[in-house]
Amino acid sequence: MHLAHRTNVKQQKGIALISVMLIVALCVIIASQLMQTQRLGIARAQNLFDRQQAFQYAKGSESFVKMLLSATLEDDDGVVHLGQSWATEGMAFPVNNGVIQGQVVDLYSCLNLNGLWQPDMDKTQQKYRRDIFVRLLDSLEVESDVSLEDLANNVYDWIDPDDYATEAGGYDGDMYASMAFPYLSANSALAHENELRVIAGFDPLTLNKIKKYVCAIPQHHQLAINVNTIKENEPELLMAMLNIDEATAQEIIAERPDKGFTDINDFWALAPVKSINNIASVDRSLFTVSSRFFKLITNATYNDVKFALTSLIQLDDQYQAWVIGRRFGGEVERKANPEDEQSKD
Repeated sequence: MHLAHRTNVKQQKGIALISVMLIVALCVIIASQLMQTQRLGIARAQNLFDRQQAFQYAKGSESFVKMLLSATLEDDDGVVHLGQSWATEGMAFPVNNGVIQGQVVDLYSCLNLNGLWQPDMDKTQQKYRRDIFVRLLDSLEVESDVSLEDLANNVYDWIDPDDYATEAGGYDGDMYASMAFPYLSANSALAHENELRVIAGFDPLTLNKIKKYVCAIPQHHQLAINVNTIKENEPELLMAMLNIDEATAQEIIAERPDKGFTDINDFWALAPVKSINNIASVDRSLFTVSSRFFKLITNATYNDVKFALTSLIQLDDQYQAWVIGRRFGGEVERKANPEDEQSKD
């Protein structure tokens, strides 16, 4: 009995020791999980802080560009041209633990898609503006399953308030509602040029070709082109507006002063402009040397956290600047590295 008792005591002590070890192991696991959770929480909080700081840097670029545009237009009496400081490409400003990169685009150097429809225009004027868009698509060598005229009509029908197609081959109202994946046409102004993706006939290849030449100014149906801010390597918009070939457009741009035209009449007085065959039929009210809408593209970095912000800025008659729209993301923040993109399998 004495021996059996001693054996039983040893077994109980062994079980107790194993139990203690299991409890200790469990406590270690729980403590490890708590520490991991705490580390993740701290990292998450740090990421949120860094992202918020990058956002504030991006908003700071808005304030800077607003002041820059206001001062520039006031100093130059409203004239806008590519020789001004706002048009500097590759702008970058170092800040604490980061950098702010920005680019400003004049929205009068692209075709405002919302200008294809305007409530006070007659059918002749509306057709005239659609023809400009058709010529732009043609100069960019756009190929589509539908005609270029139908592409222009589809944009017009997407914007105009009714549900009836302008032409027999157009899309509007019931045409979209009867598709395999139905939806309704907007019947209102485009909020962004990317909205073209849901308009019939616009495929990704077409969108990629025209993205630098078209824009959508929210709730703004005026069509105006600043002859001072059309880039030398992008003459297609001027070709479409004046219905001319590329050589003539390049000649006109080459004769533009370094600081642009101070008066639109100086543009019309250029010899290559006056010699255009159909110059009498051109709607001169669509041309200007000033601009009122700009797009600011900002990439702000703080502690390796990047924040992309696109801001739409409008200037009033007193050259006061206002932010009328913001879009987060949407811009390419890095160039693809083929080595990084390769599969790790």
